Amino acid sequence: MASAKTHPSVEVVLLDFRADIFQQLTESIAFFCIAAALALLFLIPLPHQLIFFLYVFSAYTLYLRVMARRRLHLARHLFVASLYIVLSASLVLLPSNWLPFLVFPLVLIGELLVSYVGILLAAAFFGWTALLVAGGFIDVPLAPFALFLCLMLTISNRGIQAIKTLLVWYHAMYIQTNEMLEQARTHRAEVVQFAKSLEISYDTQHRLQEQLMYARRQADEARRLKERFASNISHELRTPLNIILGFAEIMHLTPEVYGDLAFPPKLQRDIYQIHRNSRHLLELIDDVLDLSHIEISQFSLNFERTNLNQFLDDSAQIVRNLFKSSAVEFVVNIEDALPEIEIDRTRIRQVLINLLNNAQRFTPSGTVTFAAARRQNDVVFEITDTGIGIPKDRMELIFEEFYQVDYSLSRTHGGAGLGLAITKRFVEAHSGRLFVTSEEGKGSTFTFTLPLPTESRNGSSMLRAAEAPKLKPLGSLWLVIDADPQVGKLIARHTEKRQIVQIEDETKLKEAMRQYSPQGIILNRPPTEPLSVTFTNLPIPVIICSLPSTTQMVRKLGADACLSKPVRLHQIIEQFHRYDRLQSVLVVDDDLGVVQLVQRSIETQFPRTQVLRAYDGRHALEIMRTTPPDLVLLDLVMPEMSGFEVIEIMKNDPRMACIPIILLTATKYITSEDEPQTEMLIREPDGLRPLDVLKLISTVMDRLNPSH
Repeated sequence: MASAKTHPSVEVVLLDFRADIFQQLTESIAFFCIAAALALLFLIPLPHQLIFFLYVFSAYTLYLRVMARRRLHLARHLFVASLYIVLSASLVLLPSNWLPFLVFPLVLIGELLVSYVGILLAAAFFGWTALLVAGGFIDVPLAPFALFLCLMLTISNRGIQAIKTLLVWYHAMYIQTNEMLEQARTHRAEVVQFAKSLEISYDTQHRLQEQLMYARRQADEARRLKERFASNISHELRTPLNIILGFAEIMHLTPEVYGDLAFPPKLQRDIYQIHRNSRHLLELIDDVLDLSHIEISQFSLNFERTNLNQFLDDSAQIVRNLFKSSAVEFVVNIEDALPEIEIDRTRIRQVLINLLNNAQRFTPSGTVTFAAARRQNDVVFEITDTGIGIPKDRMELIFEEFYQVDYSLSRTHGGAGLGLAITKRFVEAHSGRLFVTSEEGKGSTFTFTLPLPTESRNGSSMLRAAEAPKLKPLGSLWLVIDADPQVGKLIARHTEKRQIVQIEDETKLKEAMRQYSPQGIILNRPPTEPLSVTFTNLPIPVIICSLPSTTQMVRKLGADACLSKPVRLHQIIEQFHRYDRLQSVLVVDDDLGVVQLVQRSIETQFPRTQVLRAYDGRHALEIMRTTPPDLVLLDLVMPEMSGFEVIEIMKNDPRMACIPIILLTATKYITSEDEPQTEMLIREPDGLRPLDVLKLISTVMDRLNPSH
């Protein structure tokens, strides 16, 4: 609100009002005097002294008008007093009975200009008039004159009071109007500022939307790059692993291939360790592929009921090789008759290997003890070392990703700082706890617990149809229809409390339904493939999806089968039995070791079959044109000319179109980015209730939340 200094007071407003009245009165009287002087001069001959007086009074009035600009108060009083003096002098010079009544306009003028001083002048004029009446100069009835004079004074005073009231009201309204104007200006400024803020907010929101769209595109691109990287790195890992595992398997299972040479027992044990650890590495690569092609918020677990004593003995045997060439003694104290529990064997084995490997790395000399025992409702595992220990201020940081304790052994032995972080996640995913106690310079003890099983807990499992009759199905059982065994394993891995039985195609569906009475069916097929009538009349729910599958890839490329690296000897035997006579086989792969391994496997079981070798697509086509083989084992990922291009050329050449092809691939699922994405369709025999549909919609919306 504005202060009082900002607005003029009532007295100032009244003074301005009287100044305006004074200016107008002086102007009017000066004009009247000049006009009267001219009229008297030409119309009515009078003494020149009167005309001169009128001119002088007119000039005097104009002088007072000018004086009022500097001294308004004095000019007003002189003006009113001059009017009374002139009228009083006129009563003497021009004795007339009507002249005294001219005092009435003077009363009004005096009330307007000088208030109470005008009343005193009016009273003085009445006394002067009374003296003139008493002296016989004029004849005026004093009683009526006094009455009218009082009445005029009263009316003038009340009029001036009303004017003052109006001025007070005007002053108040003026102040209120100015305050409202200031508020309006303030509000207008606020509105302008608010509009500007809205405009800024809109621009910011627009930029944020653009940034979110860009971030979404970047995230999609990062996801595609991640999948591509995982596929490429799995190919690079599987290629050397194929050689290691393949030759280890041949040396372990069929040592007679190398002649009459007998392997020493130590060498046989070492070959067995290479073979077993290679298979463990293969399982880890499978996890990488799962994470790269199936978008999930966390890793999945494949729970299996496990004999802990046998599992821990095998794990300790794997790790024991780490201590053979070091000055550290490895001590194992595993309690007898540990209970069976449900665990993901691959994950827990990785936990043990990580912890024991860390203990060996950070223990220059002394002992590393691995102990396992049952305590109440948990199985407790302890890895104790006599190494350098961990500083107290870094105890809580060692489980963070990419964190490394800054001491020399860590820098010497390297590491990305992910082992303990991953280990903790694996333990917590089993509802266990991982913690550490340590004293710097004396060693550390890493302890993790796994809960004992309860009757209500069932892990997910996957059974092949050929293996299922050996086990009694428990809980919810679903059929998976796909020839690729990895699809069934993948579904079992990512479902909980479900048993999965897989069959190769719909021809075995009727028998499987009669044998297992499944709760539902999962049909994996390409999105463009029409749905068979068989699945439209089933009495149980059917989930139709299009998960990546080697079966789909085989159908699309027109091949007979697909072998995932590392190629196993029994896989080659199983596939070769499909053909009557194979006189020559062409093995195409850009890796020399893979070609030699496949050749060795074929020559071991099929010595009469000629093995042709090619190390790129162009060489393979030249061999097929000159000496067409009975079968081609073809790698899909090769430099210069890929296996996809080789197949396309073979289809367009009549001489090669009839040659059967078995694919060799280091990745289980090969899909191009321009192919249709995975989709899902649910069929319920009796339809779905609206509430069920809403629940499914909610679940799907949660999965499609754009947080990725």
